[in-house]
Amino acid sequence: MGEKQDIEKGTAEGFLTLYNQLKGTDFRVEAIDDAPDARCVDSRGNTLNLEITTTEDRAGDIKALLGRSGARSLETLRAHLERVARGEEPLQFSSLSGEVSDNLLERLNKKMKNDYGSNTALVIRDSSGVDWDWASAISVIRGRLGLVRNPFSHGIWLVSRVKDRLFQIL
Repeated sequence: MGEKQDIEKGTAEGFLTLYNQLKGTDFRVEAIDDAPDARCVDSRGNTLNLEITTTEDRAGDIKALLGRSGARSLETLRAHLERVARGEEPLQFSSLSGEVSDNLLERLNKKMKNDYGSNTALVIRDSSGVDWDWASAISVIRGRLGLVRNPFSHGIWLVSRVKDRLFQIL
């Protein structure tokens, strides 16, 4: 398996641990694939397909997290703070009610344009280094979605970065 599949498998397994506890089910990952990313099955033979994506506080965060960009490096942060101190640029920060939610909504809207088949859930893995209080933002995110169609019959879920909390968006 490649890096992308490893991340998807880890996300799927973390999600299923929380989902199974919540729903009283026993789904397990059967296969990692593309569109949907994970095929899961329970002891009764029921299937659950998972399409998996991640959040980004700012565009490029995933590349930085995977070591493919220096956009969030200590050197980049120091240079930014020096420019801020000289008055050359404003301080950059992310907020859950602003850029973070906007980026999530953009990703959701893209995913909702596709059809991943029946028995599918969308699982979003939070990749932020900030432990956002997603519970406080879910109702606002739902209200801003403006659903025309929802191809995810088993819901849209957000899993915390450390996979210890699960939030249902829809």
